[in-house]
Amino acid sequence: MALFHSSSRSVEAHVHAAEERCPLCEQPIARDIARRIEARQHEQHEKARELARAEVAASQERRLEAARSEARQAAEAAMLVKLAESQSKLAQVEQAKVIAERQMAVLKAEQEAAVAQRVKEMQAAMQNEREAAVLAEKAKVLKLQSELADMQRKLEGKSAHELGESSEIDLFEQLKAAFEGDRIRRVGKGVNGADVIHEVVNNGRVCGKIIYDAKNRNAWQNEFVAKLRADKLAEGADHAILASNKFPKGAKQLHHQDGVIVASPAQVVTVAEILRGLTVRMHGLRVSAQEREQKSVELYAFITSEHCKELLESVEIQTGKMLELDQKEQEAHRRIWDQRGKLIQAVKKVNGDLVFEMDRIIGTAGQ
Repeated sequence: MALFHSSSRSVEAHVHAAEERCPLCEQPIARDIARRIEARQHEQHEKARELARAEVAASQERRLEAARSEARQAAEAAMLVKLAESQSKLAQVEQAKVIAERQMAVLKAEQEAAVAQRVKEMQAAMQNEREAAVLAEKAKVLKLQSELADMQRKLEGKSAHELGESSEIDLFEQLKAAFEGDRIRRVGKGVNGADVIHEVVNNGRVCGKIIYDAKNRNAWQNEFVAKLRADKLAEGADHAILASNKFPKGAKQLHHQDGVIVASPAQVVTVAEILRGLTVRMHGLRVSAQEREQKSVELYAFITSEHCKELLESVEIQTGKMLELDQKEQEAHRRIWDQRGKLIQAVKKVNGDLVFEMDRIIGTAGQ
């Protein structure tokens, strides 16, 4: 096959049909070759179109996948935000619940404490009312007994000496029963001095002396105290107690006058126990007479104070309750024994308070 040359390129010689011309050399080409060329061009064109469509589809798919990925990431981020918000709200709810429970616990405790305090106050008030009622009734009884004794004296026409004799015997018997280890004796009739001499014995040794007078008269006289005070000095006694059914104006139950304790007959033994305890302690401390006198004055002030009277009245109340329990003992032995034990403890506590006050006055508290 021959070669043809042109100014721009060389082309291999080939045969063309008369109807078609080569687009390169413009020579006629055969129709079948033209169809093949056209088919190939069409095929190449279709492949190019398919390739373009595939690239477009792939690009769209990539864009869609990227969009879907971004959507998923955005959705996950939104879910994480919502989850964090939910957890935060849940934590706030739990914290609020804990705070509310604590507040409810505190409120409940305060309410229970308030109720308990109120109950305690009501019980104390009821107890005070009961004790006040008992004391009031006792005062009425004492008043009636005093009035009855006055009437009996008027009816029987007994002399003051005869009435004093009876009171003196009663006082002596009470002291003998209360202080079995001490030396207690009556002063004979017509002998100057107190009615009863009480020598305090501790560990087999006499460590002090208390003297007593008993008066059962229609009216109070200051001479009663003056006479017993003189007897105290003459006897060299540590203390003097006047048992009297009458008191100076404005005084009752217990009274201190000129170094003498004036006490109702019901209080004499209790006062004697206090003074005896002081005497034993002072003897053990070996204090001087001046110090004894000073401590005695302080103790007398305490004995006649309202605080001591309240303590003694409490002792009387508890003792009265014990006596009532003794009367009911046959009805319910075990129940009453339990109650008696509690009352005895209450009496011991009051007596302990009395001892503490004496030790405080003496200066031996805490030793």
